[in-house]
Amino acid sequence: MSADPVATASGSPATPWTNRWLPVLAVIAVIGLVDGGGKLAGGPAGTAGPVREVGGALRIAPLPGWAAAEAQGAPHPELTLTRGGVTLDVVAIPGFGGGPEELATRYANEVLHARLDDLTIGQPAAGALASGTPTLRFGYIGVVDGVPVQGVVTIAVGETSGAVFDAFAPKGDLAWAGADLDTMIRDAAVG
Repeated sequence: MSADPVATASGSPATPWTNRWLPVLAVIAVIGLVDGGGKLAGGPAGTAGPVREVGGALRIAPLPGWAAAEAQGAPHPELTLTRGGVTLDVVAIPGFGGGPEELATRYANEVLHARLDDLTIGQPAAGALASGTPTLRFGYIGVVDGVPVQGVVTIAVGETSGAVFDAFAPKGDLAWAGADLDTMIRDAAVG
């Protein structure tokens, strides 16, 4: 038998890289083929599920892995989507006749200031949904029950309705869900 510590039982030298990493690479390749590689690469979780209508004013399609629940007793029609520690509150405001800036100001003053301590709001940025509906987006940080929270609010105003998409999580946990959140919000339809 050979004195070479890398020799195999057959006497031929083994390559440590091949023996150790080839099975791992094979598993990764299979996952990539079966799942399209989206979850592996940190992309969106997959194809959107059934479209959910909120208050007759907006439609959103939750991606797989997001649990949906309608908020009971809310002042406006609301759908809450959750995945892990990340929450997306989707609020419909039927009959809203103002602009995105007005709705953003109202939401910040009436909801965020009431819900969060030590609230800091970032600069807003204009954008649009995939349908062309104008949006206004701003980030925020604050504290709820002693826990630092970060969030991003997207306001969209259609011809007859407004919508608020408020994504939030404990500070540092929002980034992993960014691709899903962007996809669901971008593809939403506001009346």
